[in-house]
Amino acid sequence: MNDLVERRHQSAEMAEWITSPATDLEAAIARFKADLPGWWFSVGECQISCDASCAPTDESEHIALAVRGNQFDSGFDCDLAQPSTLALALDEVRKQALAAIAEAGSNGVG
Repeated sequence: MNDLVERRHQSAEMAEWITSPATDLEAAIARFKADLPGWWFSVGECQISCDASCAPTDESEHIALAVRGNQFDSGFDCDLAQPSTLALALDEVRKQALAAIAEAGSNGVG
């Protein structure tokens, strides 16, 4: 009986993931572009998580911070367990990047 209840619960979670609207994503993209011009980003989701990545491009002033193997070179990532949203994932990598930029500035880099 417990297996049946668990399968129904998983099925309900899957249906919610499939039908949930992508609310607030446009606002998160606008914040990202305003705070990190010239950076690339990507977002993705599945029934397990919402994910985002970002890094500076050659057109960004922050490309000077990219040293082989550091986070500005490899990018900033997050993997938020469901329930979550693409907007929250994108906001998380934006915050990571802004914190790293601030830290680099306080260390006299950039």
